[in-house]
Amino acid sequence: MYKLSVVVPTFNTGKFLLDLFDSLKEQSIGFNNIEVIFVDDASTDKFTIDLINELISEYSNCKAIFLKENSGFPGKPRNIGIENSSAEYVIVTDHDDTYEKDALKILYETITTNNADMVISNYYNVFPNKKEKVKTPFSDNYNDIKNIEDDLRFFDIGPSIWTKLFKKEFLYENNIKFPEGMLGEDLYFYINSLIDSSKTIYLSDFCAYNYRIRDSDEDKSTIHIRNKKYLQKMIEGYYKTWNLLKKKNMEKYFSNIFLRHLVYWLTSFIASNINDSDKEYLIKEINPLLKKQLSYTPNFNEKIYSNLSKPILEDDYDKIVNVSNKIKKSRNRKEKIKKLLPF
Repeated sequence: MYKLSVVVPTFNTGKFLLDLFDSLKEQSIGFNNIEVIFVDDASTDKFTIDLINELISEYSNCKAIFLKENSGFPGKPRNIGIENSSAEYVIVTDHDDTYEKDALKILYETITTNNADMVISNYYNVFPNKKEKVKTPFSDNYNDIKNIEDDLRFFDIGPSIWTKLFKKEFLYENNIKFPEGMLGEDLYFYINSLIDSSKTIYLSDFCAYNYRIRDSDEDKSTIHIRNKKYLQKMIEGYYKTWNLLKKKNMEKYFSNIFLRHLVYWLTSFIASNINDSDKEYLIKEINPLLKKQLSYTPNFNEKIYSNLSKPILEDDYDKIVNVSNKIKKSRNRKEKIKKLLPF
């Protein structure tokens, strides 16, 4: 009945959900060709619940699943949404972003015409005062592979799930699901799909999605939360992906996959305000991953982290925390000076 299903996990979405829904209604593929599945992760605000109920009562192509207990992370509601989708093709989105008008049409036509398992688009980063197209290592708009070894640059594509349309049969046949109860779920899902796919297409010049950057004290998306819980859950997701590489005999691509993610984790770890005891705990947890990465890229290819390499390799956790704190102080000092400059 529907050309594709759009899975929308929700949790206390507020006004953002209306923006996303409006962008789906305006899709050039025709809203009647889209199945929208809301999976609410036990929202506590009445507005979100009332809005979802209003939408499913007004539009026959919309349905909702309300979880009784909050799962805390995106994996479970995403899996439930896919399991309850009815179209042959499925895409998972976030509740606080929007799609470009031709997004689903272009993705659908590309995946069906080429009989691909997965098609990927580029996207825009949307800041409060500007909108920027994300840079990629690709120069041609159409790029396709039958095997990841055909073009390792596909590992450099952001794992974010909302720019990727999947053939649902492909996901079922390969038992590809999001890890639940942890972060880094997009990375695992994407790498698993990339390894198993018999045809993947990347449209590097076509931006289908508007990713809203939310990193203020008043409005912060999950990816920008820097506390012990979230940093720990990211580590769990990374180990899940590392184990996948071992299982698939693909560990030789460890650095291709993990370098930028581990640098991102280190950057978030250093920027956090958690206490030294919790920092030491987190470093003990992630250190095998960091040591593995250093075997490929000394200093993580980042000069600022050069003083971390030796204590990481020696499992000197106390020294790692001390060096991290010094890096943070240095960064904060530079930021203060920058704000004082008249230009």
